[in-house]
Amino acid sequence: MIMKINRSLPVAGFASAVFLLGLSQASAKVSVSKLFGDHMVLQQEAPIRLWGAAEPGEQVIVGVAGGGNALVKADEKGRWKVELPAMKADGKARTITVQGSKEGDKVTLKDVLIGEVWLCSGQSNMEWSVRQSMNADREIAGAKHPQIRLFNVPGHVRNAEPLEDPRGQWQVCSPQTISGFTAVGYSFGRELQKALKVPIGLVGTNWGGTRIEPWTPPVGFKSVPDLKDYVDNLEAIEASKKNGGNRPRPKGGAVEIFNGMVAPLVPLSVRGAIWYQG
Repeated sequence: MIMKINRSLPVAGFASAVFLLGLSQASAKVSVSKLFGDHMVLQQEAPIRLWGAAEPGEQVIVGVAGGGNALVKADEKGRWKVELPAMKADGKARTITVQGSKEGDKVTLKDVLIGEVWLCSGQSNMEWSVRQSMNADREIAGAKHPQIRLFNVPGHVRNAEPLEDPRGQWQVCSPQTISGFTAVGYSFGRELQKALKVPIGLVGTNWGGTRIEPWTPPVGFKSVPDLKDYVDNLEAIEASKKNGGNRPRPKGGAVEIFNGMVAPLVPLSVRGAIWYQG
């Protein structure tokens, strides 16, 4: 259950919060998903979706400074999720506050911007980093863009089940943070920021040498009649979960990279995605 609350409630500096999945119920403290953190960018003109965890049944207050706030009750597994009203990009650094029921049980995220968020995904051409690009030293030295923020899903992660919390953290784009980020994504974000004059958030999730099937969610296979064999395989996997039988492997590794490197980002609001295969 989510209730709107008056902005005058005495919870210090409300800010936009977090959709936390998969954090341990054993923790007595309110928590947020690792997808959210200091220096992040939230998508403008779209619902602000935030999630996290707390004690089962605990009431949590979530708010964005200068924006909306809400009171939500954690479910029986200790998970909570809110959707706050959309905001316009204005270049202001904001604070997100997530307040639990216990005194002092609070998470504060600082230097949060409202702007345009893009997913940068694909195979080797997207994974190619700035430090590997032509004129790398010059590109790195010139990467002084405080209005561009980076979140890179590290490593190569594939999983039979959808993961709930991504690894990684938000960073301000600078010569110290840009070298390992996707060169294509960075170039795209830099030109976008120059044209739109609003903060840009880039989420990099890529893996060279991979086929498209492991990146595809189940709905992608169901929409193409010629891929019925993949659909049958995925349905057999789901059936085995219910009846306890032997679980078949996904055909061609289908959905496994989606589960490991895209599912943990859902349902973050984004403007769109760029994909580079090959």
